[in-house]
Amino acid sequence: METIFYILAKSVQVFLDFISLAMMIRWLLPIFADVEENQLFIVSVATTEPIIAPVRLLLDKFGIGQDTPFDIGFMATYMLIMLVDLFLPII
Repeated sequence: METIFYILAKSVQVFLDFISLAMMIRWLLPIFADVEENQLFIVSVATTEPIIAPVRLLLDKFGIGQDTPFDIGFMATYMLIMLVDLFLPII
């Protein structure tokens, strides 16, 4: 049974690492390149938006971050992913 939990935890950890990498690409690529037709940027947006959108909706529902120039939903999602990734081996 422990082996199954270990495999499941590692699979989730690999998925979270992939999502955090896609989020970093989504955040950094517009600084260095034109992203309108960049396939890497399009894939990173398509990969991360289903994960970021619920957090944005939740923050909008409570009125958090509406008057800021930063995407609070993006930052909150990234922090949640990092927290889950950090505490996953402990569970």
